[in-house]
Formats: sequence, structure tokens, C-alpha cells
Amino acid sequence: MTETQQCRLGPAYLEGWAIPENPEAWIEQEWTGKLHSQAGHTKFHIFYYGEWMDELIAVTEFAPQLMIAEDTVTGEQIVIFDGTRHGYDALLCEVYTEEQQNNRTPLLPYLDEDGEDTFEVSVTAYYNVDWDDEFSDDVDEHGQLELINGKLCDFEEAKRNGFDAISITIISAKGLKTEIIQEELA
Repeated sequence: MTETQQCRLGPAYLEGWAIPENPEAWIEQEWTGKLHSQAGHTKFHIFYYGEWMDELIAVTEFAPQLMIAEDTVTGEQIVIFDGTRHGYDALLCEVYTEEQQNNRTPLLPYLDEDGEDTFEVSVTAYYNVDWDDEFSDDVDEHGQLELINGKLCDFEEAKRNGFDAISITIISAKGLKTEIIQEELA
């Protein structure tokens, strides 16, 4: 799979959960998708772990951000971003403890300044790392790459989930767009 194809597919963990926005007009090294539940709903309550800094949800001293969308009709939950598991740094640079991965509480509900709690969600992943050039020699005969935590991962999946930056934008019922996460991950 070429870098161009990787960008068209976006994060592997969002496959089946996000529909690419304007796939025919995609920008090289950038993928944007709109979140939907398995039932096809596009309205979500947002829950997050992180602290507010410069009007964005940022990492804490304890751990990176965690963002979950909950379908307003079915209650189905989708992990939109987990900084301990997604992105270049989480896959290749930083090792997180089990406590950091599993005990980021409390998850707080997101409310906008008008008290609105229901949103559409758009995720943009940026791909500026040439994985084939940097890591092809590290891929085993089964197409697996060893991650920083010692686990093996399919190389194509690692390229898709190893984006070097992410932006999450929510859209209110009034059409107001608010970027709530903008994080460089490499």
C-alpha cells in the first residue's frame, strides 16, 4: 500500500465508524472522516479525559487524552482518540502503563458554551511520516512491525494508526464548529 492509499483509508481503528468526507477531493497526507454509529446515527454525546489548555483538550501530567463518542439514540460508544494507543508516539516512542491506559477517570461530558451536549464529529488525521522509508527494514516476514510496547502489529495497520497529528472538530445543532483536540503526535 502506498502512502497515498494509506491516507485515503485513514485510521484503521475508525474503519466502519467514520465515512471519509469528500473522498474524491482528498488532500495528500491528510484524511478527514465524519463519525457515525453502527446504526448509522451521526449525533453523539462526547466524553473525554484531559485538561483544558488554550481552548483544546490536552494531555495531563498523568496520561494523554481519551475521547469517546456515545450515540444519542443507542448509547453505543466509539473511541474517537486514545493517546495511549493511537498516533506515531503511542506506537513507536512512548510506553504507557496499564494504569495510564485503563484508569483515566473521570471521563467528563463535553458541553459547549450554550450547554449543548449533542454533536456531529469530524476527525482529521495527518500523515507526514514516510513509514515505508523509515521502517520497511524492521518489518518481519509476516508483515508485522514490533511496536515500542513489544507487541507486533500489522505494518499496514501501524501506518494507518500511526498518524503524526490529529484534529477533532465537533459540530453543534446550530452548525457551530469547534475544534476540541489538535495534537501533534510525532
